[in-house]
Amino acid sequence: MKAIIRCSECGYCREFRPVRNTRSEFTCEHPDGDHIHQYFLKHKMQRMERFIAYGERGSHEVPLKTSPRWCPRKAEQI
Repeated sequence: MKAIIRCSECGYCREFRPVRNTRSEFTCEHPDGDHIHQYFLKHKMQRMERFIAYGERGSHEVPLKTSPRWCPRKAEQI
């Protein structure tokens, strides 16, 4: 059985809140950036690499319940 990976519990999830902004931006800082890059190329994704999600206004919580499909930790489980 595979364990559910949550970005909110991961040590690689980073929060960034620009000055004068009420929303946080969450990104993945996993050292296996090559896996993420290759996943985006393979699936022809046109979004910012490593971007997870925007947070709710005034909140510091990651809005996703599970990690994105491109998560390197998911690839480690396979």
